[in-house]
Amino acid sequence: MADPHRKRRWRVFRAPGVDLASKVAKEGYDGAAEGIASLRPRSFDRRGFFGRDEDGGIERFRAHSGGLSANQIETALFAWERDRGVFAVMTVALIVAVPLAALYDVLTLPFGIGLCAGASFMAVKALVADFRAWQIQQGRFGAPVEYLNHRLPRNMQIMEKERP
Repeated sequence: MADPHRKRRWRVFRAPGVDLASKVAKEGYDGAAEGIASLRPRSFDRRGFFGRDEDGGIERFRAHSGGLSANQIETALFAWERDRGVFAVMTVALIVAVPLAALYDVLTLPFGIGLCAGASFMAVKALVADFRAWQIQQGRFGAPVEYLNHRLPRNMQIMEKERP
């Protein structure tokens, strides 16, 4: 039995609410660490960029589009080309908005950064839509390097280094 005349001391970690706050902080830290780990960029996958398939993605494309009619494939191609056009127009509009906002004296640093970030985002979306439309036109799931070599000028072609 405890001595009744002994002075009782409070420990900080036993105080009401502190233990709960400690558990919440630990769970929050673990969740933040997991979130940061999921945002970390993955390592560059050479097989994904230079192509995974021996046949250039023809078989995968046939398997994926096997149940689709020619009309459905044409509709998908039209949709990707439409999206590419819309995203390209939005990119140009956001880029043109920067000097117009400066001209009318409404350009602030956050607004300018937002316009540039929006233009970058729309440019990436237009590039992805063009890549998907190119894949449908080619009738295969071609590698991104093949797409870039097809779209870029000759002096900007991407060459794969020979492995020893």
